[in-house]
Amino acid sequence: MVLFKKLDQYLLRYFLMALLVVIIALGFTIIIINMVEELRDFVDNQVPFLTIVEYYTYFAGWVIKSFFPLFVLLGALFGVSLLARNKELLAMKACGRSLYRITAPIFIMALLLAAAHFYYNEYIFPPANERRLEIKNFEIERKSRESYARVSRITRQISPGNFYTLSSFNTNRHEGADFKLYNTTRSELTRIITSRLLLYRDGRWLAVQGVERIFGDNHRETFNQFDSLYIDEIRDTPSDLERRIGKPEDMSLEEIRYYIDLMKRTGGPYIQELVNLHLKFSYPLTSAIVILICVPFAANPRRGGIAVSFATGALIALVYFVLFRIMQSAGYNEKVPVWFAAWGVNGVFFLIGLFSMITARK
Repeated sequence: MVLFKKLDQYLLRYFLMALLVVIIALGFTIIIINMVEELRDFVDNQVPFLTIVEYYTYFAGWVIKSFFPLFVLLGALFGVSLLARNKELLAMKACGRSLYRITAPIFIMALLLAAAHFYYNEYIFPPANERRLEIKNFEIERKSRESYARVSRITRQISPGNFYTLSSFNTNRHEGADFKLYNTTRSELTRIITSRLLLYRDGRWLAVQGVERIFGDNHRETFNQFDSLYIDEIRDTPSDLERRIGKPEDMSLEEIRYYIDLMKRTGGPYIQELVNLHLKFSYPLTSAIVILICVPFAANPRRGGIAVSFATGALIALVYFVLFRIMQSAGYNEKVPVWFAAWGVNGVFFLIGLFSMITARK
């Protein structure tokens, strides 16, 4: 901590120790609640103890990823409240330190923690979470790996007016079921190809056991039945179709950008992923923004002390996460612009934080 002076280091030590206590206490609480919910699956499927330990090791990573801004908020309230209750903040102010100067090292550390949170979310969490989901699906819930290899209800655009659908796609065998290809010109249907199977063989797509119908002028129709027909119009590869997206928030930055690019190219929906792409930057930054709100509040001791601080922190967290989910849902449903869905709540809380700092007793 070369950048920080002795007094700054003292403040940070209180803050980081409080943050560690909050992470351990609330983290274990969340894990225990989840254990109770999953207990029946553990018993019914006779899940080995070491598998449970491994699962909750990865689950702890999910807790950090999902609740870290809340931990920072409560850690700051806890640490600063202790300093205020012990009159140490009052002594600092008496020595000429303003509330701004007291807040500065904590705010800088929160920015560093936000950057670390972003790095963790993008480069450490995704592979660990993939292993967590694998344990949950195949070793705890005993789902079939064969059924998990199927991606359902695929729709892709080839070019404007031309698209195809598959009811399902087997990622292991590279086989799609119930293939339909539609070609249109000026909103009029010109060709339909339907087949029982769509296979990927030697770098090309092959429709098997199907029918091709071509619609000409004056409602004339040509009907061709085939055993096999190469569909060279489709540029997608099996890797494009087999990407199992799951929850957009669990994807890495690279994965979500790849998926958005794929959907733009093929005409699929990608609004949810676009919202979450922005959230990947805005959510970690919450850790720094909440410091501007909680430090002025905790720095002024009041009746109830730490209990009141924690209650206030819980209320702030509840309001933030409710608004966050509302805006996220509104963005998903295109009720508000993508940027507003991702950054709107942070913008409001940042303004509240600035107001709190300006109006607080210095």
